[in-house]
Amino acid sequence: MRTTKMMVGCVVLAALSGCMGGSDGTTENVETTLQAAKPGGDDNGTELSATAEASAPVCLDSDTATVNIAGLLTTTGAVDSAEITLSIDGGPAAPMGTIEPDDFVHDGRVKNAPYSLDLTLANGTYSIDVCFTQSGSPGREPKTVCAPTVILTIDCTDDPGEADCKKEGVFGDLVGNPVLCSGGGTPHVPVHLRGDFGEIVAIGVAGPNDFVLEDIMNHAGNSCIYQFNWDTRDGFHGGPGSYTFTFVGDNGNHYEFTRDLYCNE
Repeated sequence: MRTTKMMVGCVVLAALSGCMGGSDGTTENVETTLQAAKPGGDDNGTELSATAEASAPVCLDSDTATVNIAGLLTTTGAVDSAEITLSIDGGPAAPMGTIEPDDFVHDGRVKNAPYSLDLTLANGTYSIDVCFTQSGSPGREPKTVCAPTVILTIDCTDDPGEADCKKEGVFGDLVGNPVLCSGGGTPHVPVHLRGDFGEIVAIGVAGPNDFVLEDIMNHAGNSCIYQFNWDTRDGFHGGPGSYTFTFVGDNGNHYEFTRDLYCNE
């Protein structure tokens, strides 16, 4: 099983919410609200439901933050593919990827598929709706369900400056959703690092079956945020297990992080 993941950049979100670029790292001055799940069903007694939860956004600068929306799509019926769409403040629904039939984990009649979406948003308060549509078998109407509306407030106006660069650590999917074989299109693991590591950060990944990867992370402007998308298609990882991530900045700073990663069956 794969978890559908997509990074939504400024090009897509500009039409939905006025996305802007940015460059610093803090989770202060941010509020999120999550309501209960909204189930949907049909006359065959099957039910489709979804959940949604927002992570604490990370300010890139005094205007912009990144945030992750993640949850589960649950069905008691067929495990048809499901198209994911996202709407902000009641605006047009933007396509966000597809959950495939083999993404679902079976537990008797109940089947669950995780999803994860990364957004970049400017300061403001947003209502975010994530919806799923299953086309259904021939002769049946498509089924659509929306996760509960997430109310999200981003306030990065109090720029913490250089002090926040000392809050070294890994955040994002690698911490909250450590799925190794995931992502729409090419499977990948997003790696996000915060801290004062200079301009260039070398990343090293060591894992099971003598797997080793070395590369350079992307630096978000002049911020304390560094990003790397680890391509984990077949042959580019060591399989489920414990991985150690080593980060070395060109200013001599060093950070190490260990996480168990798994592939959904």
